[in-house]
Amino acid sequence: MTDNDPDRPSDPAPARSSKVDLQDRAIRGVSWTLVHTVVSLPLAFVANLVTARVLGVSDYGRLAFLMTFMDVAGGIVSLGLGIGLLQFGARAHAAGRFGEVQHLLSVSQGFRLLVVAPLLSVAVVLVAHVEFQLLVVALLFGIWIPAALDGALFCVTIEGRSDLAAKVAILRNVVMQAAVIAAAATFATADAAWSGRLIADGLMMFVYLSCISPRYRSAVLRARLPRGFPPGFWRFALPAGFAAVVGTLALSRTEVFFLSWLSDPASVGVFALAFGLATHVFAPADALVGPLVPAVSGLNEVDRVALAPAFERVLRASATASGMACSVILPALALLVPFLYGAEFHSAAPMLLALGFAAAVLVIGGPVSVFTLGRLSGRLLMTANLVALAVDVTLAIGLIPFWGAWGAVVANAAGALTRFGILAASEMRALALNSRTLVRQVVPALAAIPIAFAVYLVADRVGAPPVAQSVLAGAAGWVLLTMVLKASRTGLTSGDRMVIVRALPGPVRRTAQVGLWFVTRQDG
Repeated sequence: MTDNDPDRPSDPAPARSSKVDLQDRAIRGVSWTLVHTVVSLPLAFVANLVTARVLGVSDYGRLAFLMTFMDVAGGIVSLGLGIGLLQFGARAHAAGRFGEVQHLLSVSQGFRLLVVAPLLSVAVVLVAHVEFQLLVVALLFGIWIPAALDGALFCVTIEGRSDLAAKVAILRNVVMQAAVIAAAATFATADAAWSGRLIADGLMMFVYLSCISPRYRSAVLRARLPRGFPPGFWRFALPAGFAAVVGTLALSRTEVFFLSWLSDPASVGVFALAFGLATHVFAPADALVGPLVPAVSGLNEVDRVALAPAFERVLRASATASGMACSVILPALALLVPFLYGAEFHSAAPMLLALGFAAAVLVIGGPVSVFTLGRLSGRLLMTANLVALAVDVTLAIGLIPFWGAWGAVVANAAGALTRFGILAASEMRALALNSRTLVRQVVPALAAIPIAFAVYLVADRVGAPPVAQSVLAGAAGWVLLTMVLKASRTGLTSGDRMVIVRALPGPVRRTAQVGLWFVTRQDG
């Protein structure tokens, strides 16, 4: 037997991870994930701004197309390998079966090198259409180096080091954004900016490799023929990977593909900018809701009676966080789009409001999908993703030839709404809750949407500099939302606020507590 044999008997009574240890790691991971969000968002915003200004609307759309293609194609050809590796590897590591993890890492690396990398290379050659030198860079740093080393990236999570993963993710984000800015500023082409990002991402694999334990490092570097996967590995990984790909196609900015085929390059750039900004705006809301999700996921096993109240709490928290982002940040940022990005991106401003609505729906729907998975209803989640994708594709093909980028906006929002509607309806039936309960929990988000459009339209007509218009819109949105929540007695309860504040890093708790008071109902 080899050292990596999962059945090796000489691994005597390996130390298991205790429940307390796993919980402590999870809490540290939540805090560092929030720190990562706070650090990465301003940097991503600046990088996005500089890149868009340097490249212009058409080349910016080209960059979005290349990046989205790489993400989607990579997910398709990997066949759920990463999802399976995380699930089976984390369980084996927590149980102390380190030899099994080593074997799994080695055969996974073999699968990447013999299956994933060749298929992805062919796809890039056929679709990317970049200069030969940049094509070599893309293949080497974007495909083959990750194929040889990215087991290390998964290893950080397998070892339960989510805090370390977030720290490295901060560094990774800094390096990638700096590389994109440098390449765009130096060569002023989308292909060069894309190559710069791939180089930085490929080199970061060496950082992940240095962070994992020596036993796992040697396994990552020692690829084996892709055989001998644990029983049930592919039976789990293939449908899970398919579901992930469908979810990506339905909920991400894959409309850029249809815009590239059915419209003009400028439409791709405008839509991509609006979508990227909406994603940035709602990232903190997503992170704020995150601390509630782990507390919910185990209730199916330990306290089913508490499921309905937990479901309502998650809806309130996600809708309130989304509502604040919608009514305050969206209109303020939309008014600054022409000032910051240039006149050629002017039409992205109203699109940002509409795509922000879609992003808010996704933020609210994220925790709902956790309840769906908690009931082991993977088939329902797959159905919701497939129906959402069908709606998205049908509308994109039907509307983009006539409406251009706005057709993509409508398709994206309709897909997000479809998925949320299917999952929410199922959970309401499972928990015996009525539609009035659902509406009451999501009032902050429902109220924020018309508020955002109203303050944007009014502020846009005020004869003032763009920055003054932005400040006016943000302040008006905040006041109007808090007034609506106080009058309707909706928003967070005091218990919700305490749960959220406890999960935040110490230095920001006091500030968060004060800010959340304004969106906390007094009868909570």
